[in-house]
Amino acid sequence: MKAAVLRGAHDIRTETVPDPVLDPDGIIIKVKTCGICGSDLHVYKRAGREGTIFGHEFSGDVAEVGDRVKEIKAGERVTAIGYRGCGECRWCLQGKPHRCSNMALLGYQLPGAMAEYVHIPNAVLGRNVFRLPEELTYEDGASVEPLSVSYFSVRRAQPTEKDTALVLGLGVIGLNAVQVLRSMGVSKIIGSGHRESRLAAARRCGAEPVVDATKEDALEAVKEATSGLGTDIIVECAGKQETFNQAVAAAVGGGKIMLVGVYEEPFSWDPMPVISKNLKLIGCLGGNFPHAIELIKSAKVHVGRFVTHTFPLQDAGEAFKVQLRDQSAVKVMIRP
Repeated sequence: MKAAVLRGAHDIRTETVPDPVLDPDGIIIKVKTCGICGSDLHVYKRAGREGTIFGHEFSGDVAEVGDRVKEIKAGERVTAIGYRGCGECRWCLQGKPHRCSNMALLGYQLPGAMAEYVHIPNAVLGRNVFRLPEELTYEDGASVEPLSVSYFSVRRAQPTEKDTALVLGLGVIGLNAVQVLRSMGVSKIIGSGHRESRLAAARRCGAEPVVDATKEDALEAVKEATSGLGTDIIVECAGKQETFNQAVAAAVGGGKIMLVGVYEEPFSWDPMPVISKNLKLIGCLGGNFPHAIELIKSAKVHVGRFVTHTFPLQDAGEAFKVQLRDQSAVKVMIRP
């Protein structure tokens, strides 16, 4: 089959690779659409992970089903979470590989969905394989994973209608966070990011004001929008020291900072403002596919508006360049 393979920093090539082998507990999916994630770009920019086949935001049709798999049938439209447990930790020994703390992940340690076919180990309907309702397109299905991350992260903040929120970083996770906050009743949402295409998308999602972080000061916007009080919830999606510091400075006393972005480098920080303001720093790593699917189905969020570019699998190398550098790009999708 054909797949997009990382061959070095900034070097993706579409090559012929072996077809996936079906496990008795797994399924093989014929991929229809796969998105490029910001986490993919972190790996793409550096050497050392040659041979990686990216792709964990995807949807497609079930092509083959392992002998021990129940309830999943060939031909069904699905999205899925791919992982394989280590087989040695306490969770794996209890038959719960989905809780393994040392699991191999699809698109990184396991071959991902930027290919014609992808194998999903330990396939269980409702746990890591999810049917797509008729209302959802394949692009919608490939958008479920990032939306599920945003939903999981915002829900951990337990927002109320009285809260004000600040979203730092307006990639797809941040844009989805704006929509999820709105769906939960938060009406005052400030957005800060860059690229005019993403700033415009944030406005369409309901953020106001929206700050161009390359030209404006997000903290000044927060002060003006909150009469100097600060925001109750900050969803930090950029993963930089600058935005972490902004989150701490922007938070009202007792506020919650949701750490969602992937930090490429460690940094030093002063814990005293966190202590003196009684802030809560909450790490966010997880998702909720069923709720994400329901949000799209009910039209409480709109994920299709973020897809700005689509490329065939043979042009995957160009797709990554566009996602990383093109100022008009929000979400780039690849179609095998």
